[in-house]
Amino acid sequence: MKSVVKPDQRGTFSRLVRECMRFPTLLVMIFLSLGCLGGGQLYLTWIAKKWTDGPLLTGDRFAMAQLGTRAGELAIVMMAGLFFSRYLLNLVNQLMLMRLRDRAQRRLMEVEIRALRAYPSGELISRFLNDAGQLSTFVREILRRLIGESIVLVGAITMLFYLNWRLALLTIVMVPLVGAALGRIGKVIRALSAQAQKDVGHLSATLNEQLHGVSTIKGLLAETHEEQRFARQNDRYRRRVMHSELWAATLSTSVWLITALGLLAVVWYGTSQVASKAVTSGALLAFVLYAVQTVEPLRRLSEVQSLLQQSLAAGSRVFELIDLSPTEREGSRGLPTPIGGEFSLERVSFRYHPDKPVLNDLSFSLRARENAALVSISGGGKSTIAALAIRLRDPDTGSILIDGIRIADLRLSDLRGCVAVAEQEAFVFTGTLRDNICYGSWNAEEASIHAAVELAGLESVVASVPGGLNGVLIEAGHNLSGGQKQRIALARMIVRDPAILILDEATSALDSDTESLIFNQLADWMARRTVLLMAHRLSTISRFPRVIVLDAGRVVGDGRVTDLLETCPPFSRIFAEQIAPVSASGQPARAAS
Repeated sequence: MKSVVKPDQRGTFSRLVRECMRFPTLLVMIFLSLGCLGGGQLYLTWIAKKWTDGPLLTGDRFAMAQLGTRAGELAIVMMAGLFFSRYLLNLVNQLMLMRLRDRAQRRLMEVEIRALRAYPSGELISRFLNDAGQLSTFVREILRRLIGESIVLVGAITMLFYLNWRLALLTIVMVPLVGAALGRIGKVIRALSAQAQKDVGHLSATLNEQLHGVSTIKGLLAETHEEQRFARQNDRYRRRVMHSELWAATLSTSVWLITALGLLAVVWYGTSQVASKAVTSGALLAFVLYAVQTVEPLRRLSEVQSLLQQSLAAGSRVFELIDLSPTEREGSRGLPTPIGGEFSLERVSFRYHPDKPVLNDLSFSLRARENAALVSISGGGKSTIAALAIRLRDPDTGSILIDGIRIADLRLSDLRGCVAVAEQEAFVFTGTLRDNICYGSWNAEEASIHAAVELAGLESVVASVPGGLNGVLIEAGHNLSGGQKQRIALARMIVRDPAILILDEATSALDSDTESLIFNQLADWMARRTVLLMAHRLSTISRFPRVIVLDAGRVVGDGRVTDLLETCPPFSRIFAEQIAPVSASGQPARAAS
């Protein structure tokens, strides 16, 4: 279930403004640059008035040269303002986006797993890339236009009243009409933009799902079905975007019509004033140019409104990630050294769904440096125990203890430095083979890396990767087999050297001979730490002197394989297809590979 604070649009706008205000020096420089650009534009119009009323009528070459020099100097100032405003606006824009992405990514690393699982991975990627990218218009376009156009608008209106207050009153009548259009149509654009952002998130999630499941899609001849599913969602997104664009075009057209009619009225009335000698032709030209400079910012405000609504819709989705909760709860205690490695569950219960308990009042203990196996039917809670052990999830009731200390009271860094889990689906990161082995143990010594390679049986993998340990592995290890990835994960655990190791089907992709070889090599290393192995292969668990059997979330058997075969019916059912005559030594005479 998603637990988020959903800000309203006004709150989103204020948060975006506060993000920009983190760079006050750059904003002051932007304001000055835009001021030079807008002020220059206004003064250039005044020069046009002086030229029309002066040299154009009198032919005074000296006055013409003076005005030309001023116009040239003004052009240089305006060019500098244009250059610096553009560059600095993009700088603030990129700094803000970088900060927002960093905060969102940091939040995703801090929240509990269940909060992340509420979102498809493609949806999260869409918010990071598409929605955050949509915010680029907030600084680059919206702030530029709000500041720059406001300077021109205020300056132009001031000059209108200075030149002719009657004509000025006629001009500003259009302002409330434009404001009404912006307000009414803007609400529609905002709603449609928000829905469009959701649609592109769904589209991204679908594509991500298809890329991860491409082998299943091809194997089941489902290409056409997936193509049609993507095409339907893609078409829905296109229609939503075009609906929003229809209203945006309507808004721009309405503003243009209002301002054009107002401008025509000004020109008509002003012409009659010139004819009656009430104003000069230069004054009328300047007034019309200032009126145009008033109209143009109003027209652009319609574009700002559309861009703003899109940015607010995108911003609210990015802030939704930044506001995600709950974060992982930190304990305050540290583990005393040396760590013994005793691992206990005391009356632990856990359920993913209210009516389906996974663990039910479960209790068992491992002594320090004891090696044991844990078995159950699929979905019987083995992986849940692994997740609980490193607090990716917390039990509903009960406690998990290490050396008698509740792990809920421990600092997460202490807990996860002490306990390591090797998962069945071993994840390989883009990077070198060495980096993957040292992942999480960044300062591992070279001797430890080579020892891990040998113990995990990775020599053949090192030899097969071009460049050896420094060879680059592609995304998610697609150039490796499942068994090779599991051996890399085992080497990662060896380098990490935890006091407690949980192997969650960590060798399931290996054939029996390779698995046996690796466990023989690891025997001395495992004897020096507490190990809990979870597996479905009888030959694997038979290597351990103690096997714990779960059924319905409780311990129903605990002992050697030979004893459990005789006394624990759930154990016999789990391995019914693998059971063969078992020797007195506890090793199966035959087991499925």
